[in-house]
Amino acid sequence: MLAVILGAVAVALPGRTNDLYELALCRIEQLTGGECDEGEQEADDDEEYPYDLTPAYCVRDGRSETAGYQLDLGIFRFGQQYTYSRETLSDGAVVVTFIPSTEVGARVGVGFDFGQENAVATAADVEGGVSAKLAPGMTYIFRDQAEFEEFEDEVEASIAEETNRQMNPESQIGLGFAEWLGVYDPPEVRDPSVRTGTIDVSGNLLSEFGLWTNDNRGQRLNGEGLEGNNLNLGVDGSVSIGRKVDVSHWFTDPENTQTSWTTTYNAQGSLGTYAFSHREQLTRSWSGGQRVTRNEDGSLAHVRYMTTVQGDFVEGTDGRLENREINGGRGGDTESEGSRVVQMVQIDFDTPEEQEIGERLLAERGNLPPASVIESMADPFMDEQNGGRINEEPGSDAPDWEHLFYERGRVWQYETDISSERTQFDAQIKLGLQLGASVNWGMEEQHTRDAQILDRPRDGSRDFIDFPDCVSQERDGE
Repeated sequence: MLAVILGAVAVALPGRTNDLYELALCRIEQLTGGECDEGEQEADDDEEYPYDLTPAYCVRDGRSETAGYQLDLGIFRFGQQYTYSRETLSDGAVVVTFIPSTEVGARVGVGFDFGQENAVATAADVEGGVSAKLAPGMTYIFRDQAEFEEFEDEVEASIAEETNRQMNPESQIGLGFAEWLGVYDPPEVRDPSVRTGTIDVSGNLLSEFGLWTNDNRGQRLNGEGLEGNNLNLGVDGSVSIGRKVDVSHWFTDPENTQTSWTTTYNAQGSLGTYAFSHREQLTRSWSGGQRVTRNEDGSLAHVRYMTTVQGDFVEGTDGRLENREINGGRGGDTESEGSRVVQMVQIDFDTPEEQEIGERLLAERGNLPPASVIESMADPFMDEQNGGRINEEPGSDAPDWEHLFYERGRVWQYETDISSERTQFDAQIKLGLQLGASVNWGMEEQHTRDAQILDRPRDGSRDFIDFPDCVSQERDGE
């Protein structure tokens, strides 16, 4: 009998686990002559909550493609990168983003030659640099896959036009003149839902220690070089930190063009080994940020806090193609498998009173989120279901934004499997003045395997519950 009751409950109410067992025990008590508040529990579950707690941007599946090049002249670096991505969200919406970015920077390095013994050379390199990227992004948001397919040709035409403008801006003058003469008919393009301007500033430090065989006993640093590459063993690592600022204009509501300012801080470290042309590397990255979105009249719409943690294992070829010092080139293919954990916290402000609370939050906390969510965001997806500060109802002396967050704050977190492939070819010439060029292209796929949201307040607590809408069909049931 107990198994039948629990089965019936599971079919009738596939929601929260705690509620299932409470209701099951309630019905057992009724069968044995006892009483319980079953009706009150069901009424509470059926009652419509006045605030929307669904995630604003939970990625179920995604794919991105990148291609770019980089030029080095002495200590200066210049490059361009093009990224195209398509994501499917938990509500079925399709988001397409195209980002052409330009990078400028400078780097300096120092090499140490420990000499060679029995035709084996030992050397170490340390290189550091700073760079800045400028990127005008275009984002298209469609309700579902069918709407995306309806306008896919227009989106591709828009991206082609933007690419041509970035790579060859002078051609736009000629095309405009040809259109005026009537000999050129521009393609039908679609205006983006969001336009974003980004500046990304970062600093990095790279180090390498290795062994190379050599049939020529010439010195490595005096230009006579190491001509052989029969053996190639070593370790390398890198550390980088950066800050990115985005300014976006949202045209999704024709009566209210919103503007958002996003500040993101990021850090990444890697440690790799290579033997001959085979390479293995572990990377770990973290980023955290804040997005402030305002309505057309300047009033506060919402504040979103974001944190992302990612780890990858990279494996592939990274061959030294020519003489390391004279024509130092490398190229190869790498594949990586990893996971990414994302947590987002968003507080919406709909009334003037709530907007005043939000302004005080920004004035007093700056880029920091409410104190009750910091612990959860520092280690996303490691939360207890109902045992952390983020779950607790704030006390009467807590700031008013803590109470607003508890009542209506949206929190969602999801864990994604990441797989990527990347190909890169470099060519370097170091003859007192470093000259070089590289090209690269790659692809990345992501599929969410687990997702949770913070449920509405119940009995003085907000618990994390599963959110299957954000789980990829390729990972569902694993």
